[in-house]
Amino acid sequence: MNSSEISHPPIYQRLISERGDVLAETRTVAEQAQYEAREALDWSGVRRAHLRDDDSFSAFG
Repeated sequence: MNSSEISHPPIYQRLISERGDVLAETRTVAEQAQYEAREALDWSGVRRAHLRDDDSFSAFG
């Protein structure tokens, strides 16, 4: 067996068939949460809007 092969005990396949693949579902949910966090913390759109507004009227400038 090479290092890319993963052997699971027979009970693992039985648990997956009975309960679903919790590890795969968890991985998917974690990836979605990371994506949403990146989107929520992405301020690049705000910076671009600020740069476009530099030629507008400013009461202090």
